[in-house]
Amino acid sequence: MTLKLSAVVPGAIKSQGDSCEIRQFRHTDFSTSVSPVVLVDHFVMTGPAFGPHSHAGISAATLLLDDSTGVLQNLEGAADSRDIRAGDLYWAQTGRGLVHAQRPVGEARLHGLQIFMDLPGDLKSQAPSTSLLRTAEIPVIQSPSGRIRVVSGQHGESESPLRTPAPLLILDGQLRPGATTLVPLRPGWNAWITAIHGDLGVRARHCRRGASPLPKVAGGDPDFAVVRTGWAVAATAQPDGEEGVLLLMAGCAPSHFVLIAGPAVDLPAAGQGMPAQLGLASLEQALAAYQAEEAQAQAEIQAELEREDAAA
Repeated sequence: MTLKLSAVVPGAIKSQGDSCEIRQFRHTDFSTSVSPVVLVDHFVMTGPAFGPHSHAGISAATLLLDDSTGVLQNLEGAADSRDIRAGDLYWAQTGRGLVHAQRPVGEARLHGLQIFMDLPGDLKSQAPSTSLLRTAEIPVIQSPSGRIRVVSGQHGESESPLRTPAPLLILDGQLRPGATTLVPLRPGWNAWITAIHGDLGVRARHCRRGASPLPKVAGGDPDFAVVRTGWAVAATAQPDGEEGVLLLMAGCAPSHFVLIAGPAVDLPAAGQGMPAQLGLASLEQALAAYQAEEAQAQAEIQAELEREDAAA
């Protein structure tokens, strides 16, 4: 078998005060690997919720979906502020440590995903870097089946301008009722797929052509999953198998999905905000460098927030 689907997982619902609701998916929730994905927060935010906080040893991305209204301000210090708008992707390769804050500006309803991905060990102690990909820069594939934005990586003949430390595919797709689309999954890659709106069928094809179906087993078809709104499923492709294909299909209503896929990171993920195992000496070095910068960066962010609140 080349591809394996996990059990479908409902997001754990959390509230961040009165102004932010989150459906959270951790890598440990799934019965198959989702590496490089560590954690995904599917959020709706209407007021301040993400004050100054830190990340290290990971890539952290904020993808605002098209139905967002208003602006999400990202602060990394007194002199570094970026406005994230509907359809944009904010990317941070946090390396040895990054402190930032994100908050709505004025009247806003911000709907999106915060995606945390593990970094290979040799990148965990590097200086952090950030970028902002505007929605106008993201390639869009229009077809009779619907519309797919290629946020990261290459899909078909379309390639995103985003440069990531390792190959990474992020698709933000909308399918018309009854429509389907195919997404190849390379050997050694894992995929994470969520239904933003509308039910999504996911079928695993173990090779592009000529694959015989797996024998039926008690409890249902292991090659097929129905992902309800707000739920997610993972797919993993064996490193020594053929390239597989995921068939995504909408039901009788339109379906909006996000798919994240990439090669598994060899080192075990340690979770949001902390480096994975680097070896004791490298880990201590990364933490020392991070801690030396954190207090100053957090003080700068807090001072900027207080100045803006006083001026409002």
